Amino acid sequence: MSAAGARPPIRWGAVAIGAMAGLVVALLSFIFLGISGLVSPDRGEIFLLFLEFLALVIAGYVAGRLSEPPELHGGLAGLAAALVTGLLSLTSAGVPFTALLTLTVVAAALGSAGGVLARWHKDAIQDQSDG
Repeated sequence: MSAAGARPPIRWGAVAIGAMAGLVVALLSFIFLGISGLVSPDRGEIFLLFLEFLALVIAGYVAGRLSEPPELHGGLAGLAAALVTGLLSLTSAGVPFTALLTLTVVAAALGSAGGVLARWHKDAIQDQSDG
């Protein structure tokens, strides 16, 4: 295999930092929503779902900013964050396996989307410094 076709190395530190950033944002948001009363056991699940998706994008963005290629690292950070939340959901709430499988696919897509945002941001900064 030629050097041009070689895969770039995966920077697991960037993936872990991205996943943790997404999880911290989600946790702090969940705590705020719970304390403020916007979410309770009988209402507000849509806020939690939206914030979970946003946290996956943030995980991908942070991992993408820290490494190349950002899309790959963003997707892996989204998967890592989904792994943590999925394991917690499985042990505490008995979530169905199909829901966890769906979360995994969505996490990879949203994490990669965060990586794309990171690439766009990097390119915009580079264009400003060049011009």
